[in-house]
Amino acid sequence: CDKAKAYWEKYDAEKKRKAEEQERAEAEERKRKAFVSRINRILGESGIKKRFLSRTFENYKITPENRKAYDAAKEYADNFEYNEKTGKGIYFEGTNGTGKTHLAVAISLQLINKGVPVICKSSIDLLADVKKAYDDASSISENAVIDIYRKVDLLIIDDLGKEQCTPWTVSTLYAILDYRYEDMKPTIITTNYNEEMLIKRLTPQGGDSLNAEAIVSRFRECNDVVTMAWEDYRSVKNG
Repeated sequence: CDKAKAYWEKYDAEKKRKAEEQERAEAEERKRKAFVSRINRILGESGIKKRFLSRTFENYKITPENRKAYDAAKEYADNFEYNEKTGKGIYFEGTNGTGKTHLAVAISLQLINKGVPVICKSSIDLLADVKKAYDDASSISENAVIDIYRKVDLLIIDDLGKEQCTPWTVSTLYAILDYRYEDMKPTIITTNYNEEMLIKRLTPQGGDSLNAEAIVSRFRECNDVVTMAWEDYRSVKNG
């Protein structure tokens, strides 16, 4: 009868929809695993050094001062699927020893454990990876390294502004970050400098500040700004 026919047509359509969804999910998972493999092949690792592998949300010491920063970081990690779609990141700025790196690493560890491709490196190490491609013995091209940084699902740059600034370093950072901005790829940074000082730190001596201003402007436009400026907990601990 027509009623039974309609029922089975609806049943078949729903079954097909679920199969297609599962196929898309499996294809996306294969794509993520392939990209992680590519990261490991080109860079060797995600970039989190041994000292920081225990910096999780669970062992972050929450205080009245840092509660807001902790909540922002945890909410970001818990809702990464939405943040990835919107290209939203976090801009951690503040003084030394306030837990910026701990929160950035905690985000990366939570997402890596879920299979999300993440690179978490200091700006110095990021630039060193690109420079390695210039070595005669290197089998990896500069473009291949930069391409990984441009396209990884989440890029975390720690201690931006600590690198020695040259026309090459700022143009390399700009090439990576401008691509991610235009492609709506989320990026997280930590820095000890406020907006004005970071622009100065990213401006080559005797050069113009256009690329530096563009980098900082893009970060502040599409990322949540989390300011962490209080007494260095390491000084308190050792004092």
